[in-house]
Amino acid sequence: MINNRLVVGIDFNEKYTQISVCHDPSEGVITYSRNKESEDFRIPVAAFKVPGSEKWVFGDEAVHGAAGFKMKHETDLLEKAFQAAESRKLLKDSQAIHILGKYISYLLKLPLETSLSRVNGLCITQREVHPASKRVFEEAVRSAGIGIPSIKVISYSESFFFYALSQPIGLWRNGALLYDYSDNAFESDYLDIDHGTAPVLVRDVRKKRDGMTPFYGSDRKKLDEKLVAIAMEDLKKSVSGTYLTGEAFNERWEQKTLRYICTRSRVFKGQNLYSKGACYAAADEVELIRISKRYLFLGKDSLTTNVSIRAISGGREVLLPIADAGGKWYDQSKSMEVLLGHDRELIVVLTDIIDRSERNVVIRLDWMPSRPERASRIRAEFEFQSEKKLTVTVTDLGFGEIFRATGEMRKEEILL
Repeated sequence: MINNRLVVGIDFNEKYTQISVCHDPSEGVITYSRNKESEDFRIPVAAFKVPGSEKWVFGDEAVHGAAGFKMKHETDLLEKAFQAAESRKLLKDSQAIHILGKYISYLLKLPLETSLSRVNGLCITQREVHPASKRVFEEAVRSAGIGIPSIKVISYSESFFFYALSQPIGLWRNGALLYDYSDNAFESDYLDIDHGTAPVLVRDVRKKRDGMTPFYGSDRKKLDEKLVAIAMEDLKKSVSGTYLTGEAFNERWEQKTLRYICTRSRVFKGQNLYSKGACYAAADEVELIRISKRYLFLGKDSLTTNVSIRAISGGREVLLPIADAGGKWYDQSKSMEVLLGHDRELIVVLTDIIDRSERNVVIRLDWMPSRPERASRIRAEFEFQSEKKLTVTVTDLGFGEIFRATGEMRKEEILL
């Protein structure tokens, strides 16, 4: 059976993007290269409006076009789009959103595969996910008229998770380690995999490491000594595969480190890990693969607590789900209307998926008018401020014409 579904992963950072595509993840992922003779994956984040016309050009064409006119091309496309979102402008009327959408449309036309097939799933990965990222990218794609049914936004850490777990199991069964090294930043990322749970919990630990920057202009032998010391500490943990990415690893300077790491795990080096990981995440989203069905990624922004409320349905007590562990806190807002029982209270149930503990948080609603049982309707709005802080807003809606709504409102803060 021929698979006609195409999924795309885009690594979107401040200066460059990369784009990876695949039809069948089992046959591998292809990353677009600007140069057919070498692996040059970085596409400039640049836009330029040709003077005297309404035409916009992007990427290399924008850089060269602006230089030809002795003008500056537009940069910081993503930052400007976020500024539009934060200033509470209507995103659909934002010029920054339109330009970002045009740039994404330009990216999608670069690989031969995307020009020949309809894109079924898109995942964009960023070093850090902004709470407004998904909304901004969705509106940008919509404004450009790009018809993609599924759009996902993930962090570099989650992209590493999807990349690593898409490899043969022998490369990640006992954990996976990543070193990400640019000129001005050095970070490590470790995936701790607990096979004793269902689903399997994969806890991510990403750290910024001091003392390795800047890369250019530094003594490479000293950097190699520092890196091998870091690796000796990190590899005290169980690691099946170690990955090296970032432009600093384009040069062969870390010989001592490589010799050590090779004695403890398999080692791989490449510059397109994040866009490939995003492509695997897009494949997972449209169920070409099923990593998220069996493995639960717990990153910096992930909830580790299932949140629900106790309620009566059909004469018996039930738990109504509010938020699921593993979800990102900024994606988990929810609103529902419920009828109160005899006690004027709302019981929020917190279940920790790591230690399996359960905690009941009782929100007293004594400020509401006294009414008969099930004659008080409330709206409960749940909004996370962080992965550890939940705000619950309760509004009195009354009960039809019999018991008029006061519209009174109270907020409670819950620490998870």
